[in-house]
Amino acid sequence: MRSKLTYLLILITVVGFSQTSSINDAIKRGRDFLKHIQRTDGAIADTSKTLFETWETVLAATALYETQKDTNEVTFQKAVNFLRRNENADGLICHNRKCKEAYCLETTSQYFLLLIRIGLKEKIISRLEIIKKLQKPSGEWEIGNPDVKEIKDFPSVTAFMLQLFQEAGIKPKYEKETYKWLISKQNKDGSFGSAWEYYDCPLYALWPFMNISAKELIASKKKAENFILKNKQMNGIWNFKTQKGPSMELQTALVLAAMQNNLNDRKTSTLFLLKYQQMNGSWNGGLFPVKSDSYIKHEYVFATSLSLIALALQPGK
Repeated sequence: MRSKLTYLLILITVVGFSQTSSINDAIKRGRDFLKHIQRTDGAIADTSKTLFETWETVLAATALYETQKDTNEVTFQKAVNFLRRNENADGLICHNRKCKEAYCLETTSQYFLLLIRIGLKEKIISRLEIIKKLQKPSGEWEIGNPDVKEIKDFPSVTAFMLQLFQEAGIKPKYEKETYKWLISKQNKDGSFGSAWEYYDCPLYALWPFMNISAKELIASKKKAENFILKNKQMNGIWNFKTQKGPSMELQTALVLAAMQNNLNDRKTSTLFLLKYQQMNGSWNGGLFPVKSDSYIKHEYVFATSLSLIALALQPGK
C-alpha cells in the first residue's frame, strides 16, 4: 500500500511535468509564429510597420537561439544574415534599414550580446573600442539613434552598454563615472522613470540594469528590486497603465527577463504568459507610445520575443 508521501511525490512530479509540457508547447508555438512572419530578406519584424525592423530582428533572433540553442537553424541564420547586412562601416547597427549608416547603441548592444552568446565574441572586440570612444567623461552614453530627438541619454542606454561590456569581459573607458552617473539618475522609488521614446514604461530601463553585476550597484539594484516587487499585482503581472504603451504581457516579460533567476516566485507570472498567449502563438505587446494620434505601431514582435526568452529562463523547463 503506497504511503501518502509517495502519492504526494507522484502528484508533484505530474504537476511539474504538466507545467514543463505547457511551457515547451508555448515556446514551440511562439517560435512558429516568428518563423511564419519572417520576410524573404531574413528580417523578423512587425509586418505592417518597419520602424523597428532591425531592433525586432535582433530580439527575435535572440529568442530563437535562447529557446533552442541551434545556430544552424535556417530561420535563425537568415535573421543573423539580415543583421550582418545592416552593419555600418564600423560594424554597429541602427534600429532600421533607413538609418543603416548611423547607429543605435541599444540595438547594437543586443546584437553584440547575441554574437557573444553564439560564440563570436572575437568579432566585436574592435567594435567595442569604437563604442568606448563614444562614452562621455561623465560616464554616460547617448543612444545615437537619429530618430530620438528628445532624450538621447535615457539611463537604459548606459545600462545596455554596461551589460554589454560586462558580458564581453571588458571595462568601459570611464567605469567609475558610469556607476556614479547611473546611481545619480535613479529615482527615490528605485526606478529610472520613463520616456515615450523608450516605451514610456519604468520597467524598460530596469531590464538591462538588473542584468549588470557590479558591487558599486548592489544598493541601487536592491532599490530597483524593491520597486519591481512593490508594483507586482496579485495575479503575478506588472501593468503600468498609459494611454498608449506596452501591454501587461510585454511589461511582465520585461520583469522576467530583467530578474532572470533572482525572482523568487516566477510561477504566477509564467502562468500568466501561458494563459495570454494568442491563438497564432504570439503575445500582445500593446503599442509603441509615439506622440501621434494617427500613427499606430504594434509591439507584438517585442512581446513575443521577450516572452519566449522569459519562458526559456524558467527553472526546470
